[in-house]
Amino acid sequence: MTIFKKIQSIFSKGHERSSRAKKNILLTILIKGIGILVGFLYFPLSLDYLGTVKFGIYLTLLSVIDWFLNFDIGIGLGLRNKFGEAVAQNKDEEAVTYVSTAYFALGAIIIVVVVVLLILNFTTPWTSLLNIDTSLVEEVKWLGAVIIVAFGIRFIAGNIYEIFYAFQKMAYVEYFTLLTKLSFLLLIFVIPFIVSDSLLLFGSAKALTFALVPLGVGIFYFRRKFIKYRPSFKHVNRAYFKDIFSLGTKFFVIKMAMLVIHQTNNILIASFVSLDGVPQYEAAFKYLSIFTMLFVIISNQLWPSNIEAYAKGDFEWMKKSLKTVLKVWFGTLAIAVVMVLVSPFVYSLWLQDNLEVPIAISIAVAISVSLSTWVNIFNIVLNGTGKVRLQMYAWVFAALINIPASIFFVKVLDLGVVGIVLGTVASLVPVAIVSPIQVSKILSKNDKGLWAR
Repeated sequence: MTIFKKIQSIFSKGHERSSRAKKNILLTILIKGIGILVGFLYFPLSLDYLGTVKFGIYLTLLSVIDWFLNFDIGIGLGLRNKFGEAVAQNKDEEAVTYVSTAYFALGAIIIVVVVVLLILNFTTPWTSLLNIDTSLVEEVKWLGAVIIVAFGIRFIAGNIYEIFYAFQKMAYVEYFTLLTKLSFLLLIFVIPFIVSDSLLLFGSAKALTFALVPLGVGIFYFRRKFIKYRPSFKHVNRAYFKDIFSLGTKFFVIKMAMLVIHQTNNILIASFVSLDGVPQYEAAFKYLSIFTMLFVIISNQLWPSNIEAYAKGDFEWMKKSLKTVLKVWFGTLAIAVVMVLVSPFVYSLWLQDNLEVPIAISIAVAISVSLSTWVNIFNIVLNGTGKVRLQMYAWVFAALINIPASIFFVKVLDLGVVGIVLGTVASLVPVAIVSPIQVSKILSKNDKGLWAR
């Protein structure tokens, strides 16, 4: 038997649901792996072009805007589930109504959010909160405006990816994401020939690239393969919005809590430590977050698979699937230890002399990433069963203690960047305890009261 046939047999054996999941995960990992390499390449190029301070400003600004532009109240995830159900039942009219309603609702929300953010961007002295030098304030404000508009476009246009997820075609989304990264990489090589160290030009190139690619993908597919699902005003239905909204509300609250925990670190570092600390943290996170990306891939594939298994009462498959993912997690834990040990050499080779990342930051980030992926394993099952209320409470509690814990570690214990990351770790502990217990009760059919919600 050839090596190719052996590999093929590995991915073909077992339950049809498992076989489909393994094939999709493998293809997605291959494409995303290339994307990660591209990301690693443009990080030092960006740092070299902008310098530590401007690059820190750029990363922090993206964090601020990205946080605000996640207020989709769960519409995207609601669309994924409701659209998928309609297509599976061959209800094309219902499917296009869900698509049209979701696009209209998100469009209305984002227009308001963008207008409010633009007003705040030009009227609020928020740049002083980030310790930005007065000579850069005007440039940063104009860049903020460009990023706000671009992220608004991406926010609405990105709905096309939810349709691909509903069809369980994750690899397509990763392919388009890779195309986006390659486009920006090309611009990074071109920009230095136009003007040196321009924060406005560099940031605008990144923001617009990440906005226009999904917009182009949507226009292309809605004119061809997805033409029967193309959104239109005549198919907008308020009743369908209620379905999408009610399904996605809990996921929205969880998402907001996650954003507080994971997306505020750059802002906290800039505000309570230094702008120089932002690239240090970002470099360590980019280096060690490969496992976060892996578990996002697994989650996106196994989420719909668990929905199907739970609906059919196939608890044995759910248990086997969970055991397999846990084995993967323990493997990544061992690799993370090795990555931390060799991190000084990797940073030296990757970043040259442009940036020094203390090993203490790498250790803290590795712990944070490992804890996040641990929680994500059990969230796959919880999301698939729809029993997410307890999970929502745990995440809200985690979000509430995240910032105070981070400030405590920095101000009281004087741990700098490491303290901000330890604040994230401390906030994740309650979720990391509650989620496995609830999953265990659900899979043993012993979930009662709050554990069943």
